[in-house]
Amino acid sequence: MKWALRLWLVIFGIGILWIYFLFISPKIFHSQIVTIPDVVDMTEDDAIAELEKNHIQYQITYIENDKNLALKTIPYAGTNIKADYVVSLYVGKIMPVAYKSYLGRVYEDVDEEINVMCNSYGLRLKIEYEEVDNVISGLIIKESLVDGSVLNQGDELCLTLSSNHSSYMMPNFVGMTMEDALQWINEYNLKVNITYMQTPVEEDIIIFQSTPANTLIHKNNSYTLDLYVSKGIQTTTVVDVDSFIEVIENLGYEFEINYVNSNEIENKLVAFEVQKLYDSNIVKYILWITK
Repeated sequence: MKWALRLWLVIFGIGILWIYFLFISPKIFHSQIVTIPDVVDMTEDDAIAELEKNHIQYQITYIENDKNLALKTIPYAGTNIKADYVVSLYVGKIMPVAYKSYLGRVYEDVDEEINVMCNSYGLRLKIEYEEVDNVISGLIIKESLVDGSVLNQGDELCLTLSSNHSSYMMPNFVGMTMEDALQWINEYNLKVNITYMQTPVEEDIIIFQSTPANTLIHKNNSYTLDLYVSKGIQTTTVVDVDSFIEVIENLGYEFEINYVNSNEIENKLVAFEVQKLYDSNIVKYILWITK
């Protein structure tokens, strides 16, 4: 009987050890292997629920993005990992954006920028007008949002623009033709003195104005604007080179001189070429002069 009891004890012990090594030991000394599910394009809550359902530990990193969705996991979906491994879950998030004040800006200059901002962040744009005598029309003088405040979808941006029927900003006439300038002159009832002068600029182009552009002018006043208009230079005309260069320098234009051999008289302008016209009122002339 003793040997039979001992045999059963040995068999029982072996069974306990077998159960331990097969079912208990792996859970104590070896991590369970799990597969990372695909959570890309899920909402943050759904992605978290999917990871937790698969017993996967995770940490969330937010990335600025126009979609509030899961962007990726590291390691990627389908990778086998140990259950105690922490997966990085990257989630897109629309980060808070601060409002940038437009006070003092001309609405026409920034209207496209403002509309893009409103469309991007779901703002409702409202425009109001207020009569003001001492500023030009169309200036943003009030705004409903505070500079630096966070933009929230559905917010209303109310801009108050100045309305002034008695004043205007002096246009930039330099570079215009007289025909184009007359439209503004007639609209604002400007009194104008026109002086024509010989210059290396195309005929009928305004090269100078006595009142700078963007000066506030009251309508129907007694002010007289002086405009200097080019009457050009005919290339067939014999031109005094020194006078020609002096005109170019006085106008602030750039020039380059190329000397050519000729049987004609020395220091004679035989040709010139306009290289760059009316880009920020900068003009470069290339001159060919006899030597």
